[in-house]
Amino acid sequence: MPFLLLGFAALVILVLVSRAFARMKTAEAARWSRILLGLAAAIFGGLLTLRGLAILGAPLATFGIGLMAVGAGFRPKPSRDAPSSSSPSQTISREEALDILGLTGEPTKAEVRTAYRNLMKRVHPDSGGTDGLSRRLTEARDVLLKD
Repeated sequence: MPFLLLGFAALVILVLVSRAFARMKTAEAARWSRILLGLAAAIFGGLLTLRGLAILGAPLATFGIGLMAVGAGFRPKPSRDAPSSSSPSQTISREEALDILGLTGEPTKAEVRTAYRNLMKRVHPDSGGTDGLSRRLTEARDVLLKD
């Protein structure tokens, strides 16, 4: 009888968790999947290690801990020698910035912001664009607004 109640409780929890995952956005569901799978791998690896199978359990537990860390948002710090990806390696000229945003002449700050916003809606990574394109647009906007 206790196993029947335990199984029923596990089934109810599984249904509730699956409903919660169905309502989440894709990125959030992927994050929680990493955390939960990492937790399961860490627990299973720990159990294997305790049972004397450290050659299998230790790497699995380590992998699980790493997966949980990635899911929680921890990222390794870049080395001092590596160039930072957030800072552009080369700046663009004013003419290139105007061309990228599709502007001519001496645009006002409002025109620059409007052109940037309209283009960013199409090329943002969340809308199917790439990081490179959105970075380029942001750099062009910054060059034009700095003047």
